[in-house]
Amino acid sequence: MRNPVYKIVELTGTSTESIEDAVERAIKRAHKTIKNLCRFQVVDTRGNID
Repeated sequence: MRNPVYKIVELTGTSTESIEDAVERAIKRAHKTIKNLCRFQVVDTRGNID
């Protein structure tokens, strides 16, 4: 059985379209410099009220 160790990287994605778009943008950016991405976690959601 494997005993994996994970590194936690904190990113903040933003989008004027949707929460899903903000998450996708953050993951795409992380993929540029981090190898073997396999999981993500959304910890907090915030937004502006107009």
